[in-house]
Amino acid sequence: YVLKRSYPYGQNPEYTVYRLNSNFDIVTQRTITFPGDYAIINLNAFEIDDDGNVYLAGDGQYPDGPGFGFASFVLKTNKSLVNRWSRMDSVQTSYTRLHVDDHQRVTVVEDFYTNYPALKIIRINAQGTSAATTTLVPDAGRFSLFSMLDNNDHLILYGGKMVNDTVQAMYLCKVSRFSGNVLMRKSLFAAPGTQLNDLKMDEEGRLFRIVTLYYYDRLFTKIRCIIVGNGQLLWNRTVQFDQDSCQLTRLVVTDADRFFAVGEKRCGSYFARGYAMRVKKSGQLDGSLPAPDSVAYQRYHTLADGMIDPNGKLIAIGNTNDFDTITYSSSYYRAFAVRFNEHCNNTTVKEDVLPETNAQAGTDEILSEKLHLYPNPVQNQLLISKMKPEEYDRITIYNMQGAEVLQHHVTASTARLDVSHLAEGVYLLVLRSSVALKEKTIKFVVSR
Repeated sequence: YVLKRSYPYGQNPEYTVYRLNSNFDIVTQRTITFPGDYAIINLNAFEIDDDGNVYLAGDGQYPDGPGFGFASFVLKTNKSLVNRWSRMDSVQTSYTRLHVDDHQRVTVVEDFYTNYPALKIIRINAQGTSAATTTLVPDAGRFSLFSMLDNNDHLILYGGKMVNDTVQAMYLCKVSRFSGNVLMRKSLFAAPGTQLNDLKMDEEGRLFRIVTLYYYDRLFTKIRCIIVGNGQLLWNRTVQFDQDSCQLTRLVVTDADRFFAVGEKRCGSYFARGYAMRVKKSGQLDGSLPAPDSVAYQRYHTLADGMIDPNGKLIAIGNTNDFDTITYSSSYYRAFAVRFNEHCNNTTVKEDVLPETNAQAGTDEILSEKLHLYPNPVQNQLLISKMKPEEYDRITIYNMQGAEVLQHHVTASTARLDVSHLAEGVYLLVLRSSVALKEKTIKFVVSR
């Protein structure tokens, strides 16, 4: 199933659900609408149960006139996207979260606009009739709300909150699925700035959280494991950014005895490489897995999410972009996927990249052990020295749109290239060998 969100100019958003087969052919599709010209403003929840039933929840309003009014909805369809049941709450509120258990019972979190920070928890049975409704006031000062069901279908609420004018924290609240009573309430990670990056649970009811804490002079990441049943802290792992330049933002939790935290490892002020940390569920570090290096290409490379393949290996996805430290601009944006083996290095990489370069930022660009390019930035003449014509016999310069702007045949150990006719900007210089069929690429800047 795929949910498409469209935002036509000057019109209300449109939401379309597609059902695809294993060949990605569209089997059926449906644009979500309701009677009475009801306009969906936000579609906040999109869930699928084990039988393929689709659940959607959000908020919107009826048109201007006698029937104008705010309303929130929850909708259940079968696998063919035909309505099973729907419910509408005609008050100024929003259905923000929705969860379905193994018995097709639905839990909806309704966030009040008028009674903030109070919220309402609505239990709906498989036939669409209301089973129970509970009003709950989470921690005062909350500014975000996330939720999940634990292994016993109790509701876990969590997010960020303000402790006072200068301190933030994370709140964690467990609500009984039977009585609606609060079974556990905790406040964690107090700091001037607290960023909850991810929270995952394994089949044994252990809750893993990854949080970045910002202080006035430093930041660090905490990975913490607790037992959801009683809130007992099992272990706490701190990753100091000022010591290893590592910032982790996503958890990949498995049923095995270890999990992964993925993110990036900074290299200098502008660049980073993708990075994954492997942790045993006992809290012991179990090695790190650096993704393919992009720092040598003057690019920012980070892992955004991941999954575990049937062999227990980590498959991660991420993003790469370049950043020119002279012009402060970017022209290269790509997504990539990488699979790691068990020995803390990558085995296969899929990325659409430019030709390899070993160049580092600076005024004297070193292309190999002896080869030099200077000055960089350049005004009129670019000098490449200590070349070997038998190693590279042709030089080509491209602009960042991929157009060839200059070509030079190498006949000596030094080449002087007249670039006075080139406009200011960033260019790629490519050294090629027609014999060995190899090449090297370096970025340089024309600035006057």
